[in-house]
Amino acid sequence: MSLTQLNEHDETDFARNWEHLVQQPDSRLAGKCREVKVNGKERTFSQIGESKMRMITTRNGKTIPSDSPMAKRWLRPVGYDEVTYIDEFDDDTLGDLGARPLEHKISHSMAAHRTMDEVKIAALEGTSYIGENGTTAVTVPSTQQVAVNYVKSGAPANSGLTLAKLLKAKQILDKNEVPRERRYLVHSAQQLFDLLNDVEEVKNADYTNVKALVDGDVNRFAGFEFVMTELLTLNDTTDVRTCIAYEYGGLAFGTTKDKKVKISIRDDLNETIQIRTVMSCGATRLEEERVVLVFCDESP
Repeated sequence: MSLTQLNEHDETDFARNWEHLVQQPDSRLAGKCREVKVNGKERTFSQIGESKMRMITTRNGKTIPSDSPMAKRWLRPVGYDEVTYIDEFDDDTLGDLGARPLEHKISHSMAAHRTMDEVKIAALEGTSYIGENGTTAVTVPSTQQVAVNYVKSGAPANSGLTLAKLLKAKQILDKNEVPRERRYLVHSAQQLFDLLNDVEEVKNADYTNVKALVDGDVNRFAGFEFVMTELLTLNDTTDVRTCIAYEYGGLAFGTTKDKKVKISIRDDLNETIQIRTVMSCGATRLEEERVVLVFCDESP
């Protein structure tokens, strides 16, 4: 072999650490709803509705009791887990890279955080159960929705998130006397882009505020704390994203088993290392009047 062939013996510097690909690592909705512990297979929420006083028109008249509307809402947790196997020879065959359980634990933890958000999102936009036995289904009524083609004036036309849609969601919550504190708008990245283009196009005075929101300098606008996640439901056929405006008291998240990680040796699988993360959780919408679904077209 001559020196001109020396490059054939150049070494490759192989990775020595595992790196996680881009993903949502945390729970974006953590701390943004009621969180309860469920002791049993399900939990109920007993609710009292709006009552009204009556005018007294006679002296020493008969006492007439008033009737207060009552409701019962149900939360039913379910179990989730993730399991990873590491073969007994992986540490040897992977060389310096190794089969490190810690990296899998981190991956499981990020998956658990996303699952918690998915459970909350499904509860906010999906079916809740009410009634004595929790068998009566209730969905978000059309009066609590901002249509994908909503416009302040003119002919309806599909659009992404616009200032008009945002203010309409606010107006619906305001009309319902929903507390103004701890209101959230859950959206995907596309909606911020669309909102900025909307206010820029009409030369709206809110452009500066929205630009600060997009740049991450602020996270509040129009009374909402903006929460971005790509976990929101997207209709693949229509390309319409369901965004959610809601208030803290409109959602309950419950757990029967907090996230737990166990690493064990499986003698029945040739001493395979098993990493198992398990949790049990559920969520329910507590009141439709505290939630508004905002439909946004993500088509270009």
